[in-house]
Amino acid sequence: MFKNFKKKSPQMKAGIIAFIVVMVVLVSYVLYSNLKPEPPVEYEIADVTYGTITDFLDVSGTVESGVTEDLFAIEGVVCEEVLVNVGDTVKKGDKLATFNVSGANAYVTEAKNAYDKALKEYNDTKKTASDNSKRKLEIANEIAALNEKIAMKQSEIAVLEKELEGVTIETAPIPEEQINQIAMQMLANGSNLMQIKAFREAAATIEVPVTDEASSAKQQELMQKNLELAQLNSELSALYAEDAAAIVPDDAVIKTLGRVADSKKAEYDRIKAAFDKMASGWVAKNDGIVTEVNIKAGEKFVPVKKESSSSFDIASLLGAGVDEETASLVSTLMGSSSAPMGTGIKLESYEDMIVSVTVGKSDLLKTKVGMEAVITSLGTEYKGEVVYVSATATESSAGGLDISSIAGSLMGGGSGAQGAVVKVKIHNPDEKIVVGFDVDIKIILETFEDVLKVPVESVVYNSGTYSVFVFDEEEGTVTKRTVTKGSLDDTSYEIVDGLVEGEMVVKSPDPNMEDGTKVARKNG
Repeated sequence: MFKNFKKKSPQMKAGIIAFIVVMVVLVSYVLYSNLKPEPPVEYEIADVTYGTITDFLDVSGTVESGVTEDLFAIEGVVCEEVLVNVGDTVKKGDKLATFNVSGANAYVTEAKNAYDKALKEYNDTKKTASDNSKRKLEIANEIAALNEKIAMKQSEIAVLEKELEGVTIETAPIPEEQINQIAMQMLANGSNLMQIKAFREAAATIEVPVTDEASSAKQQELMQKNLELAQLNSELSALYAEDAAAIVPDDAVIKTLGRVADSKKAEYDRIKAAFDKMASGWVAKNDGIVTEVNIKAGEKFVPVKKESSSSFDIASLLGAGVDEETASLVSTLMGSSSAPMGTGIKLESYEDMIVSVTVGKSDLLKTKVGMEAVITSLGTEYKGEVVYVSATATESSAGGLDISSIAGSLMGGGSGAQGAVVKVKIHNPDEKIVVGFDVDIKIILETFEDVLKVPVESVVYNSGTYSVFVFDEEEGTVTKRTVTKGSLDDTSYEIVDGLVEGEMVVKSPDPNMEDGTKVARKNG
Protein backbone atom coordinates (compact mmCIF):
# COMPACT_ATOMS: atom_id res chain seq x y z
CA MET A 1 0.00 0.00 0.00
CA PHE A 2 2.88 2.30 0.85
CA LYS A 3 4.54 1.54 -2.57
CA ASN A 4 1.28 2.48 -4.29
CA PHE A 5 1.13 5.70 -2.26
CA LYS A 6 4.70 6.58 -3.39
CA LYS A 7 3.68 6.19 -7.00
CA LYS A 8 0.91 8.80 -6.52
CA SER A 9 1.34 12.29 -7.78
CA PRO A 10 2.17 15.00 -5.25
CA GLN A 11 -1.30 16.49 -5.58
CA MET A 12 -2.95 13.17 -4.86
CA LYS A 13 -0.60 12.57 -1.96
CA ALA A 14 -1.58 15.94 -0.43
CA GLY A 15 -5.29 15.21 -0.87
CA ILE A 16 -5.02 11.84 0.80
CA ILE A 17 -3.08 13.30 3.70
CA ALA A 18 -5.62 16.06 4.13
CA PHE A 19 -8.47 13.55 4.06
CA ILE A 20 -6.79 11.45 6.72
CA VAL A 21 -6.21 14.47 8.95
CA VAL A 22 -9.84 15.55 8.64
CA MET A 23 -11.06 12.07 9.46
CA VAL A 24 -8.79 11.87 12.51
CA VAL A 25 -10.06 15.23 13.77
CA LEU A 26 -13.67 14.26 13.13
CA VAL A 27 -13.35 10.93 14.90
CA SER A 28 -11.54 12.58 17.79
CA TYR A 29 -14.33 15.19 18.12
CA VAL A 30 -17.06 12.54 18.07
CA LEU A 31 -15.22 10.46 20.65
CA TYR A 32 -14.68 13.53 22.86
CA SER A 33 -18.29 14.63 22.57
CA ASN A 34 -19.58 11.20 23.52
CA LEU A 35 -17.12 10.47 26.26
CA LYS A 36 -16.61 13.88 27.95
CA PRO A 37 -18.12 14.17 31.54
CA GLU A 38 -21.45 16.05 32.02
CA PRO A 39 -21.05 19.43 33.80
CA PRO A 40 -22.41 19.44 37.39
CA VAL A 41 -25.98 20.73 37.88
CA GLU A 42 -26.14 24.21 39.37
CA TYR A 43 -28.09 24.81 42.60
CA GLU A 44 -28.59 27.71 44.94
CA ILE A 45 -26.57 27.14 48.10
CA ALA A 46 -27.65 28.43 51.53
CA ASP A 47 -25.59 28.92 54.67
CA VAL A 48 -26.63 27.24 57.92
CA THR A 49 -26.91 30.19 60.33
CA TYR A 50 -28.42 31.27 63.64
CA GLY A 51 -31.38 33.65 63.53
CA THR A 52 -35.00 34.29 64.46
CA ILE A 53 -38.02 32.18 63.47
CA THR A 54 -41.54 33.50 63.86
CA ASP A 55 -44.28 30.86 63.88
CA PHE A 56 -47.37 32.12 62.03
CA LEU A 57 -50.91 30.86 61.62
CA ASP A 58 -52.09 31.82 58.12
CA VAL A 59 -55.85 32.33 57.85
CA SER A 60 -58.32 34.47 55.97
CA GLY A 61 -61.68 35.93 56.88
CA THR A 62 -64.24 38.62 56.21
CA VAL A 63 -64.04 42.07 57.79
CA GLU A 64 -66.87 42.88 60.20
CA SER A 65 -67.67 45.99 62.16
CA GLY A 66 -66.80 45.34 65.77
CA VAL A 67 -69.41 47.89 66.81
CA THR A 68 -72.75 48.07 65.00
CA GLU A 69 -74.85 50.95 66.26
CA ASP A 70 -78.59 50.38 65.82
CA LEU A 71 -80.58 53.53 66.52
CA PHE A 72 -84.07 52.36 67.43
CA ALA A 73 -87.14 54.52 66.93
CA ILE A 74 -90.53 54.08 68.61
CA GLU A 75 -93.57 53.79 66.38
CA GLY A 76 -95.53 57.03 66.18
CA VAL A 77 -92.72 59.56 66.61
CA VAL A 78 -92.45 62.20 63.88
CA CYS A 79 -89.06 62.59 62.19
CA GLU A 80 -88.35 66.30 61.77
CA GLU A 81 -85.02 66.13 59.93
CA VAL A 82 -82.78 63.41 58.44
CA LEU A 83 -79.19 64.52 57.94
CA VAL A 84 -77.59 61.37 56.43
CA ASN A 85 -78.12 58.84 53.64
CA VAL A 86 -77.00 55.23 53.17
CA GLY A 87 -73.27 55.16 52.35
CA ASP A 88 -72.44 58.43 54.10
CA THR A 89 -69.29 58.48 56.23
CA VAL A 90 -69.82 60.14 59.60
CA LYS A 91 -67.58 61.29 62.40
CA LYS A 92 -68.14 60.77 66.09
CA GLY A 93 -70.53 63.45 67.34
CA ASP A 94 -72.17 64.16 63.98
CA LYS A 95 -75.94 64.77 64.25
CA LEU A 96 -77.95 62.25 62.26
CA ALA A 97 -81.66 63.08 62.77
CA THR A 98 -84.12 65.02 64.96
CA PHE A 99 -87.63 64.08 66.15
CA ASN A 100 -90.89 65.22 67.74
CA VAL A 101 -91.32 62.50 70.38
CA SER A 102 -94.73 63.46 71.79
CA GLY A 103 -96.29 60.49 70.02
CA ALA A 104 -94.24 58.09 72.18
CA ASN A 105 -95.03 59.58 75.61
CA ALA A 106 -97.79 57.04 76.27
CA TYR A 107 -95.43 54.11 75.63
CA VAL A 108 -92.94 55.42 78.20
CA THR A 109 -95.67 55.96 80.83
CA GLU A 110 -97.19 52.56 80.19
CA ALA A 111 -93.82 50.85 80.48
CA LYS A 112 -93.07 52.64 83.78
CA ASN A 113 -96.46 51.67 85.24
CA ALA A 114 -95.97 48.06 84.16
CA TYR A 115 -92.56 47.96 85.81
CA ASP A 116 -93.90 49.52 89.04
CA LYS A 117 -96.75 46.99 89.15
CA ALA A 118 -94.44 44.02 88.58
CA LEU A 119 -91.98 45.31 91.20
CA LYS A 120 -94.76 45.79 93.76
CA GLU A 121 -96.09 42.29 93.13
CA TYR A 122 -92.61 40.88 93.64
CA ASN A 123 -91.91 42.90 96.82
CA ASP A 124 -95.36 42.14 98.32
CA THR A 125 -94.99 38.43 97.62
CA LYS A 126 -91.49 38.36 99.09
CA LYS A 127 -92.70 40.21 102.21
CA THR A 128 -95.67 37.86 102.58
CA ALA A 129 -93.34 34.89 102.35
CA SER A 130 -91.05 36.38 104.99
CA ASP A 131 -93.86 37.39 107.38
CA ASN A 132 -95.78 34.12 107.04
CA SER A 133 -92.65 32.00 107.44
CA LYS A 134 -91.83 33.83 110.65
CA ARG A 135 -95.43 33.55 111.94
CA LYS A 136 -95.65 29.82 111.07
CA LEU A 137 -92.52 29.22 113.15
CA GLU A 138 -94.10 31.11 116.06
CA ILE A 139 -97.35 29.13 115.66
CA ALA A 140 -95.44 25.86 115.68
CA ASN A 141 -93.83 26.82 119.00
CA GLU A 142 -97.19 27.94 120.45
CA ILE A 143 -98.87 24.66 119.36
CA ALA A 144 -96.11 22.63 121.00
CA ALA A 145 -96.53 24.59 124.24
CA LEU A 146 -100.34 24.23 124.17
CA ASN A 147 -100.12 20.49 123.57
CA GLU A 148 -97.94 20.21 126.67
CA LYS A 149 -100.53 22.19 128.72
CA ILE A 150 -103.40 20.09 127.32
CA ALA A 151 -101.61 16.84 128.16
CA MET A 152 -100.99 18.11 131.71
CA LYS A 153 -104.63 19.25 132.09
CA GLN A 154 -105.91 15.89 130.82
CA SER A 155 -103.69 14.15 133.35
CA GLU A 156 -105.07 16.32 136.20
CA ILE A 157 -108.68 15.62 135.11
CA ALA A 158 -107.98 11.88 134.99
CA VAL A 159 -106.70 11.97 138.59
CA LEU A 160 -109.83 13.83 139.82
CA GLU A 161 -112.15 11.51 137.90
CA LYS A 162 -110.38 8.55 139.55
CA GLU A 163 -110.92 10.04 142.99
CA LEU A 164 -114.62 10.68 142.28
CA GLU A 165 -115.36 7.16 141.06
CA GLY A 166 -118.56 5.73 142.66
CA VAL A 167 -119.94 9.14 143.56
CA THR A 168 -123.35 9.70 141.98
CA ILE A 169 -123.32 13.10 140.38
CA GLU A 170 -126.12 14.76 138.51
CA THR A 171 -124.85 17.02 135.78
CA ALA A 172 -126.13 19.85 133.63
CA PRO A 173 -124.66 22.16 130.97
CA ILE A 174 -122.38 24.96 132.16
CA PRO A 175 -124.47 28.03 132.88
CA GLU A 176 -124.38 30.60 130.05
CA GLU A 177 -123.43 33.26 132.53
CA GLN A 178 -120.29 31.38 133.51
CA ILE A 179 -119.37 30.75 129.86
CA ASN A 180 -119.78 34.47 129.13
CA GLN A 181 -117.61 35.33 132.08
CA ILE A 182 -114.78 33.08 130.84
CA ALA A 183 -115.19 34.39 127.28
CA MET A 184 -114.84 37.98 128.50
CA GLN A 185 -111.71 36.99 130.41
CA MET A 186 -110.27 35.36 127.22
CA LEU A 187 -110.98 38.53 125.24
CA ALA A 188 -109.22 40.60 127.91
CA ASN A 189 -106.22 38.25 127.68
CA GLY A 190 -105.87 38.83 123.92
CA SER A 191 -107.77 35.86 122.46
CA ASN A 192 -109.33 36.53 119.04
CA LEU A 193 -112.96 35.95 118.09
CA MET A 194 -112.12 32.64 116.42
CA GLN A 195 -110.63 31.30 119.64
CA ILE A 196 -113.59 32.53 121.74
CA LYS A 197 -116.05 30.93 119.31
CA ALA A 198 -114.19 27.62 119.51
CA PHE A 199 -114.27 27.85 123.33
CA ARG A 200 -118.02 28.47 123.38
CA GLU A 201 -118.63 25.46 121.14
CA ALA A 202 -116.47 23.24 123.34
CA ALA A 203 -117.98 24.55 126.63
CA ALA A 204 -121.49 23.83 125.37
CA THR A 205 -120.68 20.11 125.32
CA ILE A 206 -119.44 19.98 128.94
CA GLU A 207 -121.75 18.73 131.70
CA VAL A 208 -121.07 20.02 135.26
CA PRO A 209 -122.25 18.66 138.65
CA VAL A 210 -125.51 20.08 140.09
CA THR A 211 -126.20 17.77 143.10
CA ASP A 212 -125.25 18.48 146.66
CA GLU A 213 -122.49 15.94 146.39
CA ALA A 214 -121.22 17.73 143.35
CA SER A 215 -120.71 20.84 145.32
CA SER A 216 -117.74 19.34 146.96
CA ALA A 217 -114.39 20.95 146.39
CA LYS A 218 -113.15 18.11 144.16
CA GLN A 219 -116.22 18.30 141.94
CA GLN A 220 -115.86 22.06 141.60
CA GLU A 221 -112.19 21.59 140.78
CA LEU A 222 -113.07 18.98 138.13
CA MET A 223 -115.54 21.35 136.52
CA GLN A 224 -112.95 24.15 136.48
CA LYS A 225 -110.29 21.96 134.91
CA ASN A 226 -112.71 20.80 132.19
CA LEU A 227 -113.45 24.43 131.41
CA GLU A 228 -109.72 25.18 131.24
CA LEU A 229 -109.21 22.18 128.96
CA ALA A 230 -111.97 23.43 126.68
CA GLN A 231 -110.30 26.82 126.56
CA LEU A 232 -106.91 25.26 125.68
CA ASN A 233 -108.45 23.15 122.91
CA SER A 234 -110.18 26.19 121.47
CA GLU A 235 -106.84 28.05 121.38
CA LEU A 236 -105.23 25.03 119.69
CA SER A 237 -107.94 24.89 117.03
CA ALA A 238 -107.52 28.60 116.34
CA LEU A 239 -103.74 28.17 115.96
CA TYR A 240 -104.18 25.34 113.46
CA ALA A 241 -106.61 27.47 111.48
CA GLU A 242 -104.19 30.41 111.48
CA ASP A 243 -101.34 28.14 110.41
CA ALA A 244 -103.40 26.85 107.47
CA ALA A 245 -104.25 30.40 106.43
CA ALA A 246 -100.62 31.60 106.60
CA ILE A 247 -99.60 30.44 103.10
CA VAL A 248 -95.90 30.89 102.27
CA PRO A 249 -95.30 31.53 98.54
CA ASP A 250 -92.87 29.03 97.02
CA ASP A 251 -89.31 30.13 96.22
CA ALA A 252 -89.99 29.34 92.57
CA VAL A 253 -92.91 31.76 92.58
CA ILE A 254 -90.79 34.52 94.16
CA LYS A 255 -87.95 33.96 91.67
CA THR A 256 -90.40 33.99 88.78
CA LEU A 257 -91.94 37.27 89.91
CA GLY A 258 -88.42 38.64 90.35
CA ARG A 259 -87.58 37.73 86.74
CA VAL A 260 -90.80 39.39 85.62
CA ALA A 261 -89.86 42.58 87.48
CA ASP A 262 -86.35 42.47 85.97
CA SER A 263 -87.76 42.00 82.46
CA LYS A 264 -90.22 44.88 82.87
CA LYS A 265 -87.39 47.09 84.13
CA ALA A 266 -85.24 46.15 81.13
CA GLU A 267 -88.20 46.86 78.88
CA TYR A 268 -88.84 50.25 80.49
CA ASP A 269 -85.13 51.14 80.41
CA ARG A 270 -84.94 50.33 76.70
CA ILE A 271 -88.05 52.31 75.80
CA LYS A 272 -86.93 55.25 77.94
CA ALA A 273 -83.39 55.17 76.46
CA ALA A 274 -84.78 55.17 72.91
CA PHE A 275 -87.18 57.99 73.83
CA ASP A 276 -84.42 60.11 75.40
CA LYS A 277 -82.09 59.61 72.41
CA MET A 278 -84.78 60.73 69.99
CA ALA A 279 -85.75 63.67 72.21
CA SER A 280 -82.19 65.03 72.11
CA GLY A 281 -81.57 64.03 68.48
CA TRP A 282 -79.56 61.12 67.17
CA VAL A 283 -75.76 61.58 67.24
CA ALA A 284 -73.05 59.19 65.96
CA LYS A 285 -71.17 57.54 68.82
CA ASN A 286 -68.24 56.49 66.61
CA ASP A 287 -66.65 57.19 63.25
CA GLY A 288 -68.30 54.97 60.69
CA ILE A 289 -70.51 54.50 57.66
CA VAL A 290 -74.31 54.66 57.43
CA THR A 291 -75.59 51.29 56.21
CA GLU A 292 -79.35 51.67 56.79
CA VAL A 293 -81.86 54.54 56.89
CA ASN A 294 -85.55 53.82 57.54
CA ILE A 295 -86.84 57.28 58.52
CA LYS A 296 -88.20 60.14 56.43
CA ALA A 297 -88.42 63.81 57.34
CA GLY A 298 -91.97 64.98 58.13
CA GLU A 299 -93.39 61.46 58.52
CA LYS A 300 -94.41 59.31 61.46
CA PHE A 301 -92.10 56.41 62.00
CA VAL A 302 -93.47 52.99 61.13
CA PRO A 303 -90.96 50.13 61.66
CA VAL A 304 -90.07 48.20 58.51
CA LYS A 305 -89.55 45.20 60.74
CA LYS A 306 -91.25 45.58 64.08
CA GLU A 307 -89.22 44.62 67.11
CA SER A 308 -90.80 44.34 70.53
CA SER A 309 -89.10 46.38 73.20
CA SER A 310 -89.20 43.28 75.38
CA SER A 311 -86.51 40.66 74.89
CA PHE A 312 -88.22 38.13 77.17
CA ASP A 313 -90.94 35.59 76.59
CA ILE A 314 -93.30 34.19 79.20
CA ALA A 315 -92.05 30.61 78.86
CA SER A 316 -88.49 31.68 79.73
CA LEU A 317 -89.73 33.52 82.83
CA LEU A 318 -91.77 30.68 84.32
CA GLY A 319 -89.64 28.60 86.67
CA ALA A 320 -90.20 25.00 87.70
CA GLY A 321 -92.87 24.58 90.36
CA VAL A 322 -94.93 27.62 89.32
CA ASP A 323 -98.68 26.98 89.67
CA GLU A 324 -101.41 27.99 87.23
CA GLU A 325 -102.42 30.99 89.32
CA THR A 326 -98.89 32.42 89.21
CA ALA A 327 -98.58 31.62 85.51
CA SER A 328 -101.78 33.57 84.91
CA LEU A 329 -100.41 36.48 86.99
CA VAL A 330 -97.17 36.46 84.98
CA SER A 331 -99.13 36.55 81.73
CA THR A 332 -101.08 39.55 83.01
CA LEU A 333 -97.96 41.39 84.13
CA MET A 334 -96.16 40.70 80.86
CA GLY A 335 -99.09 41.42 78.59
CA SER A 336 -98.70 45.17 78.31
CA SER A 337 -96.29 48.07 77.63
CA SER A 338 -94.50 46.42 74.69
CA ALA A 339 -93.70 49.43 72.52
CA PRO A 340 -93.29 48.62 68.80
CA MET A 341 -89.81 49.70 67.77
CA GLY A 342 -87.54 49.32 64.77
CA THR A 343 -84.17 50.35 63.37
CA GLY A 344 -84.25 53.93 62.16
CA ILE A 345 -80.56 54.28 61.28
CA LYS A 346 -77.74 51.73 61.40
CA LEU A 347 -74.04 52.64 61.59
CA GLU A 348 -71.04 50.35 61.12
CA SER A 349 -68.15 51.72 63.19
CA TYR A 350 -64.71 52.23 61.65
CA GLU A 351 -63.11 52.44 65.07
CA ASP A 352 -63.42 48.75 65.83
CA MET A 353 -62.90 46.47 62.82
CA ILE A 354 -62.95 42.74 63.50
CA VAL A 355 -62.10 39.71 61.37
CA SER A 356 -63.68 36.41 62.41
CA VAL A 357 -61.91 33.24 61.27
CA THR A 358 -62.29 29.54 61.98
CA VAL A 359 -59.25 27.51 63.05
CA GLY A 360 -58.72 23.81 63.54
CA LYS A 361 -58.24 22.06 66.86
CA SER A 362 -54.43 21.95 66.81
CA ASP A 363 -54.17 25.64 65.90
CA LEU A 364 -56.79 26.57 68.50
CA LEU A 365 -54.61 25.13 71.26
CA LYS A 366 -51.79 27.48 70.22
CA THR A 367 -53.91 30.61 69.73
CA LYS A 368 -54.31 32.94 72.72
CA VAL A 369 -56.00 36.27 73.33
CA GLY A 370 -53.49 39.10 73.06
CA MET A 371 -51.35 37.55 70.30
CA GLU A 372 -50.16 39.96 67.61
CA ALA A 373 -51.42 39.64 64.06
CA VAL A 374 -50.64 41.10 60.64
CA ILE A 375 -53.62 41.79 58.37
CA THR A 376 -53.16 42.29 54.62
CA SER A 377 -55.82 44.09 52.55
CA LEU A 378 -55.41 45.51 49.04
CA GLY A 379 -51.63 45.25 49.30
CA THR A 380 -51.38 47.11 52.63
CA GLU A 381 -50.40 45.54 55.95
CA TYR A 382 -52.05 46.47 59.26
CA LYS A 383 -51.20 45.46 62.79
CA GLY A 384 -53.83 43.62 64.79
CA GLU A 385 -54.47 41.59 67.91
CA VAL A 386 -56.37 38.42 68.82
CA VAL A 387 -59.25 39.60 71.01
CA TYR A 388 -61.39 36.45 71.25
CA VAL A 389 -60.81 32.70 71.15
CA SER A 390 -63.92 30.52 71.28
CA ALA A 391 -64.13 27.74 73.84
CA THR A 392 -66.63 25.79 71.70
CA ALA A 393 -66.46 24.31 68.24
CA THR A 394 -68.49 25.45 65.26
CA GLU A 395 -68.90 24.35 61.67
CA SER A 396 -65.86 25.38 59.64
CA SER A 397 -68.00 26.20 56.62
CA ALA A 398 -68.46 29.68 58.08
CA GLY A 399 -65.86 32.23 59.03
CA GLY A 400 -62.84 31.56 56.83
CA LEU A 401 -60.29 28.96 55.79
CA ASP A 402 -57.05 27.73 57.21
CA ILE A 403 -54.50 25.19 56.16
CA SER A 404 -55.66 22.71 58.81
CA SER A 405 -59.26 22.74 57.60
CA ILE A 406 -58.17 22.39 53.96
CA ALA A 407 -55.89 19.48 54.82
CA GLY A 408 -58.69 17.86 56.79
CA SER A 409 -61.04 18.02 53.81
CA LEU A 410 -58.40 16.60 51.49
CA MET A 411 -57.86 13.69 53.88
CA GLY A 412 -61.53 12.78 53.77
CA GLY A 413 -63.16 15.16 56.24
CA GLY A 414 -66.45 16.64 55.02
CA SER A 415 -67.42 20.25 54.82
CA GLY A 416 -68.91 19.94 58.28
CA ALA A 417 -65.49 19.51 59.92
CA GLN A 418 -65.49 21.39 63.16
CA GLY A 419 -63.33 24.36 64.10
CA ALA A 420 -63.46 27.22 66.56
CA VAL A 421 -63.95 30.94 66.02
CA VAL A 422 -61.05 33.34 66.58
CA LYS A 423 -61.56 37.11 66.30
CA VAL A 424 -58.79 39.53 65.35
CA LYS A 425 -59.11 43.28 65.91
CA ILE A 426 -57.50 45.53 63.29
CA HIS A 427 -55.58 48.49 64.68
CA ASN A 428 -55.82 51.84 62.87
CA PRO A 429 -57.95 50.70 59.89
CA ASP A 430 -58.40 53.05 56.94
CA GLU A 431 -60.42 53.15 53.73
CA LYS A 432 -58.72 49.97 52.45
CA ILE A 433 -60.36 47.99 55.26
CA VAL A 434 -63.90 47.54 53.99
CA VAL A 435 -66.72 45.76 55.83
CA GLY A 436 -67.56 42.58 53.92
CA PHE A 437 -64.16 42.29 52.15
CA ASP A 438 -61.88 39.27 52.62
CA VAL A 439 -58.42 39.83 54.13
CA ASP A 440 -55.41 37.64 54.85
CA ILE A 441 -54.17 37.30 58.42
CA LYS A 442 -50.99 36.03 59.98
CA ILE A 443 -51.36 35.39 63.69
CA ILE A 444 -47.95 35.42 65.38
CA LEU A 445 -48.07 32.29 67.53
CA GLU A 446 -44.49 32.35 68.87
CA THR A 447 -41.08 33.88 68.17
CA PHE A 448 -37.90 31.78 68.60
CA GLU A 449 -34.67 33.75 69.01
CA ASP A 450 -31.12 32.57 68.19
CA VAL A 451 -32.01 29.20 66.63
CA LEU A 452 -30.11 27.28 63.91
CA LYS A 453 -32.12 27.52 60.70
CA VAL A 454 -32.16 26.63 57.00
CA PRO A 455 -34.52 27.61 54.17
CA VAL A 456 -37.74 25.55 54.08
CA GLU A 457 -36.99 24.50 50.46
CA SER A 458 -33.73 22.83 51.60
CA VAL A 459 -35.57 20.23 53.69
CA VAL A 460 -36.72 17.01 52.00
CA TYR A 461 -39.35 14.76 53.59
CA ASN A 462 -39.43 11.05 52.82
CA SER A 463 -40.81 8.05 54.72
CA GLY A 464 -41.15 9.85 58.02
CA THR A 465 -37.71 11.48 58.03
CA TYR A 466 -36.45 14.96 57.17
CA SER A 467 -33.17 15.35 55.26
CA VAL A 468 -30.91 18.00 53.72
CA PHE A 469 -28.08 17.79 51.17
CA VAL A 470 -24.92 19.24 52.70
CA PHE A 471 -22.64 20.92 50.12
CA ASP A 472 -18.83 20.40 50.23
CA GLU A 473 -17.47 23.47 48.48
CA GLU A 474 -13.92 22.07 48.07
CA GLU A 475 -15.05 18.78 46.53
CA GLY A 476 -18.09 20.22 44.78
CA THR A 477 -20.18 17.29 46.05
CA VAL A 478 -23.21 16.75 48.29
CA THR A 479 -23.93 14.42 51.19
CA LYS A 480 -27.47 13.53 52.28
CA ARG A 481 -27.95 13.99 56.03
CA THR A 482 -30.95 13.30 58.28
CA VAL A 483 -31.95 16.23 60.49
CA THR A 484 -34.41 16.91 63.31
CA LYS A 485 -36.55 19.99 62.66
CA GLY A 486 -38.19 22.22 65.24
CA SER A 487 -40.29 25.31 64.68
CA LEU A 488 -40.85 26.93 61.31
CA ASP A 489 -42.13 30.07 59.69
CA ASP A 490 -42.95 30.84 56.08
CA THR A 491 -39.26 30.93 55.04
CA SER A 492 -37.18 28.83 57.46
CA TYR A 493 -37.03 25.62 59.45
CA GLU A 494 -35.35 25.41 62.84
CA ILE A 495 -32.80 22.57 62.86
CA VAL A 496 -32.56 20.98 66.29
CA ASP A 497 -30.03 18.28 65.36
CA GLY A 498 -28.00 17.21 62.33
CA LEU A 499 -26.28 20.44 61.25
CA VAL A 500 -23.83 22.97 62.65
CA GLU A 501 -23.39 26.65 61.96
CA GLY A 502 -21.24 27.39 58.94
CA GLU A 503 -22.22 24.34 56.88
CA MET A 504 -23.96 24.83 53.56
CA VAL A 505 -27.06 23.13 52.17
CA VAL A 506 -28.63 22.87 48.73
CA LYS A 507 -31.85 24.81 48.14
CA SER A 508 -34.61 22.93 46.29
CA PRO A 509 -32.46 19.80 45.78
CA ASP A 510 -33.29 16.78 43.64
CA PRO A 511 -34.49 14.36 46.32
CA ASN A 512 -33.03 11.43 44.35
CA MET A 513 -29.42 12.70 44.49
CA GLU A 514 -26.89 10.30 45.99
CA ASP A 515 -23.90 10.97 48.23
CA GLY A 516 -20.96 12.26 46.22
CA THR A 517 -23.06 13.80 43.45
CA LYS A 518 -21.22 16.69 41.84
CA VAL A 519 -23.07 20.01 41.97
CA ALA A 520 -22.12 23.58 41.27
CA ARG A 521 -23.07 26.75 43.09
CA LYS A 522 -25.44 28.88 41.04
CA ASN A 523 -24.21 32.41 40.75
CA GLY A 524 -26.49 35.23 41.80
